[in-house]
Amino acid sequence: MQETRRARLQAVIQEELSVVVPRELKDPRIPNVTFTSVEVAHDGSHANIYVTMLGASLANASELPPEAEKAFRQKMRDCLEGLNSASPFLRRHLARVLTVRHVPTLAFKEDRGYENTIRVNELLKKIKDESPGTSG
Repeated sequence: MQETRRARLQAVIQEELSVVVPRELKDPRIPNVTFTSVEVAHDGSHANIYVTMLGASLANASELPPEAEKAFRQKMRDCLEGLNSASPFLRRHLARVLTVRHVPTLAFKEDRGYENTIRVNELLKKIKDESPGTSG
């Protein structure tokens, strides 16, 4: 599959899911979510959809009590489980919208990009604070 076609397919999948999930899915395990990115395989057979829950992130995980972190992780697991169980319905919806011969299988995964960015920044700050004779 050509790169431009694949990029367009990824954008359409992300847009359609962001519209259909809040309107059509009534699963209580699925809170308000944001689909941060979609990665379609080169042959178009598989798509990884990265999800984050609105208003909930572990960006300040060091400040959260362990129970809150555990509850967040459980809520995210439940959300991903709900989305993965709804993937046949979502694939049927995408089949009506997309102009491709084969609709990719959908796999939902947690997007930890923001969380990882915050963690790296904290580690870099810690290294900078610990290093002697820093100018800068």
